[in-house]
Amino acid sequence: MCESCKAEYINTRLQRCASLFANLGIDSTPAEREYAYAKEKLLLEQIRKVDLEKGNRLLNIEVDE
Repeated sequence: MCESCKAEYINTRLQRCASLFANLGIDSTPAEREYAYAKEKLLLEQIRKVDLEKGNRLLNIEVDE
């Protein structure tokens, strides 16, 4: 995947993550919040498949070098 394609792929998924939480409000149910967190994790794991270092940082995964 070319660098500009990778950047677009990552940005799209980060925008989706942001919109998940932007659409939650004080009247959101616990199930809706759980769904948003689960969906965010899936999107971040997709990013990790494309860019391991960035994905690890987003998922707070520490890698011993």
